[in-house]
Amino acid sequence: MDNHEDIAIVREIKDNIVQVEVERTGSCDGCAVSGICNSNEKTILHTIKTDQQLVLGDRVKVDIAPSLRVLSSFIVFIFPIIVMISFYLISKYLFNFNEDPSIVISMFGLLLSGLFIYLIDKRFANKLSFKIIKKL
Repeated sequence: MDNHEDIAIVREIKDNIVQVEVERTGSCDGCAVSGICNSNEKTILHTIKTDQQLVLGDRVKVDIAPSLRVLSSFIVFIFPIIVMISFYLISKYLFNFNEDPSIVISMFGLLLSGLFIYLIDKRFANKLSFKIIKKL
């Protein structure tokens, strides 16, 4: 899996924790994690723990964890489809509804999955895992 790397500027340093500023790029538009990292702003601030010796204004290359990208892609794209199909099958075969009410119930399940994604997004917004690859 290819890495999603960005260039960031060190804005604050406290002990071994740095705050970097990443400029929003075109790749943010298609990213499933964009809601988590507040990419509706022009620049995005992230706090990263590092052992590297950095000074204010340093340019660094940062990488977002591939496992997080895979998980978030699953939650955003696959989970709603699974919920929708599950709601349809449960209403049709378990509760013996006709096809039309089952379709409406499956759409309700799709809405519930959207609400679930929104809540997950809010809960894990500060747990996005960035890593500083190297100082530029």
